[in-house]
Amino acid sequence: MEMDSRERMLLALNHREADRIPFDVGGTSQSGMHVTAYANLRQYLGLPRREVVVENLNPQTAKMDEDFLERLRVDTTFVPRRSVGRGPDIQDDGNYLNYTDDWGIGWRMPKEGGFYYDFYFNPLDVDDLKQRLATYSWPDPTDSRRFEGLREKAQAAREKGKLVVLQGFCAGICEVYSWLRGYESFYSDLAAEPDLAEMVLDRLTELKIAYWRRALAEVGELVDVVNEADDISGQNGPLMSPATYRRLVKPRHAQIYSAIKKAAPRVKIFMHSCGAVREFVPDFIEIGVDILNPVQISAAGMDPFELKRDFGKDIVFWGGGVDTQHVLGSGTVEDVRDNVKRNIDALAPGGGFVFTTVHITQANVPPQNYLAMWETLQEYGAYSQHA
Repeated sequence: MEMDSRERMLLALNHREADRIPFDVGGTSQSGMHVTAYANLRQYLGLPRREVVVENLNPQTAKMDEDFLERLRVDTTFVPRRSVGRGPDIQDDGNYLNYTDDWGIGWRMPKEGGFYYDFYFNPLDVDDLKQRLATYSWPDPTDSRRFEGLREKAQAAREKGKLVVLQGFCAGICEVYSWLRGYESFYSDLAAEPDLAEMVLDRLTELKIAYWRRALAEVGELVDVVNEADDISGQNGPLMSPATYRRLVKPRHAQIYSAIKKAAPRVKIFMHSCGAVREFVPDFIEIGVDILNPVQISAAGMDPFELKRDFGKDIVFWGGGVDTQHVLGSGTVEDVRDNVKRNIDALAPGGGFVFTTVHITQANVPPQNYLAMWETLQEYGAYSQHA
């Protein structure tokens, strides 16, 4: 008898081989598909024409329809938390669509040729940060509106035999700090004003912990994985020195993960961190991370064979299925097939692998390339073939 999706996923997350490699698209905030790519793929598959609904505003990812999830035998489902209030008030200023989120950060997307929203206003980008912090209004992570309907959504996912992944309150503490402050000021703070940096990081850590305690009190027994994130590396190496990470950031990550495990001891912690993070993987493992995503195999030092050899017993690789930078969007169908086979050979043995693209499937991905990826997974992803 074929396993259901949750059984398959749980085996993978516990470093065991299932009947086949589990497949994720859209089951987390970082594994979705741009609305353009999704519409193109639906048409290519011959699925009924439907209005594509935006699930996640800034990256413009699509809400996955049930017929699509069934057609592609997807093992995950998205369990979104609610926004506070009616959602963002999107304005049209002629050239851009823009809005301000509940942190006071301004986001905008070009009306012509725009693919996603970028920030353009940073509410803490001021000369006297300490004075500004005294009057800044932080969002409330425990607002009851964030949790309305959450139990019903989680229960429905369970009843469909799906893994339940719970979203976090916000992006990572470094990411949110950099959006509030602006990138230049954020990195300057880390280097020149560490006391101020710690003040902001502490506050963000407190907010995250408050959210997780409330969320897991509401639905903890239904949750299998919690979705955390922080981007601390770029394409070629760390965005901050490992010493800075270990002094300023790692202890606060550890506080968040410890609070999660205390509130729900059996959940797995999913850590999304882009780029060349190899140097930080031992730190992640040490502080309780169970799952690494997106496994950016095209970044420096991120060879999938080496990652599996060195860390595969201690951390699950959720991602790394296909190179989205150089292959999925611009390679040939054969390039895609070869890349998928190589990554399966590297990451699948012994379990501990969930197949998904490296981050979100972008608008430029040809549907034939995406289908070649999926077909190769179906042909090559049964564990009996690798025995």
